[in-house]
Amino acid sequence: MTAQVIAPAPWIPTAEENARASALVDEYVEAEAQIARLRARQAEILVGLTEIAAAQGHRSGSESDYDFATRSMAAELGVAARIPDGTIRSRMAGATTLVTEFPGTFAALQDGRISEGHARTIVTAGERLDDDSRAEYEHIVLPRAEVMTVGQLRALAKAVAERIDPLPIAARHEEAMATRGVWVSPLEDGMAQLLIITPATAVYAMHDRLTQMATRNKAIARAACAGDDRTLDHHRADLIVDLVLTGTPTAGEGLDAIHAVVQVTIPVDTVTGIGEDAAFLAGYGPIHPDTARRLGARAPTWVRLWQNKQTGALETVDAYTPTAAQRRFLAARDEHCRFPGCRQPARRCDVDHTVPYSEGGPTAVGNTAHLCEAHHRLKHHSPCGMRQGPDGLIEYISPLGRVHAYKPTPVVRFEAEAEVVMPDLRIGEDAPF
Repeated sequence: MTAQVIAPAPWIPTAEENARASALVDEYVEAEAQIARLRARQAEILVGLTEIAAAQGHRSGSESDYDFATRSMAAELGVAARIPDGTIRSRMAGATTLVTEFPGTFAALQDGRISEGHARTIVTAGERLDDDSRAEYEHIVLPRAEVMTVGQLRALAKAVAERIDPLPIAARHEEAMATRGVWVSPLEDGMAQLLIITPATAVYAMHDRLTQMATRNKAIARAACAGDDRTLDHHRADLIVDLVLTGTPTAGEGLDAIHAVVQVTIPVDTVTGIGEDAAFLAGYGPIHPDTARRLGARAPTWVRLWQNKQTGALETVDAYTPTAAQRRFLAARDEHCRFPGCRQPARRCDVDHTVPYSEGGPTAVGNTAHLCEAHHRLKHHSPCGMRQGPDGLIEYISPLGRVHAYKPTPVVRFEAEAEVVMPDLRIGEDAPF
């Protein structure tokens, strides 16, 4: 395992500061667990109120009375809690789904092992599954939810649910396409939101192109006017207005030449048309095989990946020059910044030497990993460190000396999918080329 020697920070914490910080961190974590337990109790209460309303509605024998009994109960609680009754009705439905259909997830919330956000993510990704499939899904996802952020869990839960779901993603995607739309939501002070639902590959590509254009436009604007203090988000917003209203990005030269970039991993059987396994859009999850094939047909370059059939670790890529090969390998292995919980795409990150090059660390895939600018700076300007183990395992050593281990996303996804009981499991087959 490559180990970074943690250099003293310019602001060296005292022993007393470390002791107090450690106690406060532990207290905060316990407070989060207490909040989770309270959220579980609230869910139980909502289910109880739903059951009372259902009994009242059933007594009348009228479907409309059943609905009004639920609405009446929601209004009762909403007025008492100062929460809109529509919100209460939504929470009653969500609580019923959690408690009755996801007992394992509810138990983990009761124990404080996961947060409400984790529970909601598990339910959202798995609610389309039948009872037997849902039990298998919970068995696979829950242990991982206890050590993941909500963002990390969301992508994994989608992948596991996709692997288990008997209905192919192609059929579900066709149904989801019917939900496409654009609408406006008003905000305060003369502002509003424009919201869009459309295929994920298009949305991620749009955001990537906007980000590239905004980054270039920000540099141009700063050079032209020292007082231009617009953020990257400001530039993105201004550019999308230009693009929609005028059809061209008017804010800077050469912006129309910028093309979107997304990272998609496609199983070889899906590429050739032999199979229909889902491809994976980095940062999102499974996508329609046809969408992946169309993207692949337009891709200027391909990178072939070999995955260890026992561990899921990426072992090699095809390459022409070592430096380019290493970068392609790391982008495929990491997918995003390797700092705990960060989801910044790898293409917007720096390739960092785990053991600094100045201290003899080699420029090799076993000593390099992606870090976004913020976490790259944090690593080198705070008393924290990283160690890199086999197959891209990263151990983060916090300023308080706590060690947290994280496997690369493709390995985590592979291990979870490998637990799915399927008669035709293609993961791990030898590459045909």
